[in-house]
Amino acid sequence: MNKHLQSVKDGYAAFVIPFWSDGKPDRRRFLDSAIESVFMQTDKRWRIYITDDHSPYMPDRDYLSQLESKYPDIRVTFSDTNTGPGAARNKSIRRAYDDGCAFICYMDSDDISSKYRVEEVREIFLKDPEAQVIYSTFDVIDEENCRVPEDRLIEGIRIMQNDMERAPLEGYDIWIDIAIERDNLTIPSALNVKTGLACTFPFPEEVRFHEDTHTWLRYSASGAKIVYSPKIPTLYRVPQKLSGSASRDRAGGMEAFNRLRCEVIMKGLDEAVRLAQKRKVIQQEKAVEIKTRFLLNVASMIRKEGTIHIAKELVMQAQSLSLKHFELFKSKYDLTGLL
Repeated sequence: MNKHLQSVKDGYAAFVIPFWSDGKPDRRRFLDSAIESVFMQTDKRWRIYITDDHSPYMPDRDYLSQLESKYPDIRVTFSDTNTGPGAARNKSIRRAYDDGCAFICYMDSDDISSKYRVEEVREIFLKDPEAQVIYSTFDVIDEENCRVPEDRLIEGIRIMQNDMERAPLEGYDIWIDIAIERDNLTIPSALNVKTGLACTFPFPEEVRFHEDTHTWLRYSASGAKIVYSPKIPTLYRVPQKLSGSASRDRAGGMEAFNRLRCEVIMKGLDEAVRLAQKRKVIQQEKAVEIKTRFLLNVASMIRKEGTIHIAKELVMQAQSLSLKHFELFKSKYDLTGLL
């Protein structure tokens, strides 16, 4: 642990932003909006850490260098290879750690933060020294910063928003509820974490999608206390020219995205289980139950998005993993058309 990490009271917040550009005009335009939202923070003790994930479009890489030269609180790292948002975030986290920043504010390059974000996060950390992670909800905007009506959102996004409005998860070991009841905790741009925890549990670098849930599970299973704040909703950009979201489009469509969802998050869940078992929070029988219910939970969610074939595969996996727990818990999930 870095003994020189600044105190939450006086230290800097580090906005960690992964960036990649193929030259489309919106890449730079959205980044400018994201940066502007940081400059608008009511609490001015912040720095911006951008990692360019080996963008093929050199003018935008040059633009990042110009930003770094112009603004002393913007620090840019250039990756030698394209490795995905998780690996890009990790590079920025390490720089923020070495600089002693007190906490991390994750932010994607096309999203917009509430101007009260740093102020609110710092206040919560000061009031609750045991808190390690603070997250918020989000509102969905389109390419022109206009709110997207709820009936135009994909099911997964609606579920996440409704879960936070109805019963936000808080406290210790909420990773279990994320696995068996939720689709996710929140989007990366709405999550803040103390720098030491972010360094101890970096994002998985071998995957390009769902790396956020993989990481949130491990944060919680390590024993970190998680707190929810409804006061600082992030503006989450979902371009309406795409079928669902930018990440789903990059993954190759909804079906490919949902197949990866279970594969990647299950790896994070395996690591979370190991962390929890090491802390003696759960035993092996409970671990099997959680994994079985996770498969059923994901199946029930993705069937609503139309990927029935994959949902049926997950149901079969749940049966194979533990027929006992499958029979015990199948009625708790909407498996209509999957059995």
